[in-house]
Amino acid sequence: METVTISNGRILEEILRAHAAWTEELSVGHRCILENETLNEAQLQNVNLKRAILRGTTLLDADLSGGDFSGASIDGGDFERAILSGADFSGAHMSETRFSSCWMPAAFLTEAKIRNTVFKKANLRDGRLQGVVIESCNFSGAELCGASFHHARFATSDFSESDFANAQFPRAQLHACRFFEAGGAGANFSNCRFKACDFAKADLSGARFSQADFGASQFDRATLREADFREAQLKGVDFCRADLSYARFRGANLFATDFRGADLTGARELTAAQLVQARTDETTILPNGSRGLYRRSSGAEGAVFIGDLDQ
Repeated sequence: METVTISNGRILEEILRAHAAWTEELSVGHRCILENETLNEAQLQNVNLKRAILRGTTLLDADLSGGDFSGASIDGGDFERAILSGADFSGAHMSETRFSSCWMPAAFLTEAKIRNTVFKKANLRDGRLQGVVIESCNFSGAELCGASFHHARFATSDFSESDFANAQFPRAQLHACRFFEAGGAGANFSNCRFKACDFAKADLSGARFSQADFGASQFDRATLREADFREAQLKGVDFCRADLSYARFRGANLFATDFRGADLTGARELTAAQLVQARTDETTILPNGSRGLYRRSSGAEGAVFIGDLDQ
């Protein structure tokens, strides 16, 4: 570790040594508290800041790869463009902090509580965020492919233009979140609870939504080809102009579901009883390839397949 002197004249290495002793409950140690410090471009690989307090601290372009921030309290910090690959923020409390354009693949944020924090264009590929609580955060343009969000809770957060292909969200709760033009092909949202979420123009091809509840959410012009909505609660959901070709709907609740202008070509496991409850219009493409309002006994719910797409 390079020698870094902070604003009060103390050597950072000495502070970290005392902090390590404190985390081991040694009487000679002291908790690390960094307040309004500037540590830009610092080389602090594998740094131990477990349960540390960072207030208003700036770490632009710092190398913090492998760092331990578990249980830390981070308020008003700025980690923009920092390297945080494999860093551990498990159980941390973060607010009003910036992680814009950070390199954070395989980072751990399990059980962290994060408010009003910016991860714009950050790379969190394969990150571990199980049980995380995220409120009023900005993940626009972020790389979240393969990340795990099991049992996570999200509120009023922006994931527009992010890429979360093959990410895992089982049993997550999402309230008033925005995924405009996001990419989530193959993502798993099974058993999720959505409320007033916006997936307009998102690409969710092959995504899994089985047994999910979509309260008042909308997928206007979204791509949902081959998505799985089996046993999902889709009451009143807006799928206007969405591509739902070859999607699966066995047992889904389609009461007042809006399919106006939607493409349902080849949609599978739909029944007449389901479709008659949904909203269609003259621009809807029905499962058998015909266009127009669905009429009971028309047989238009029968899917016409190109090849065998059954799994």
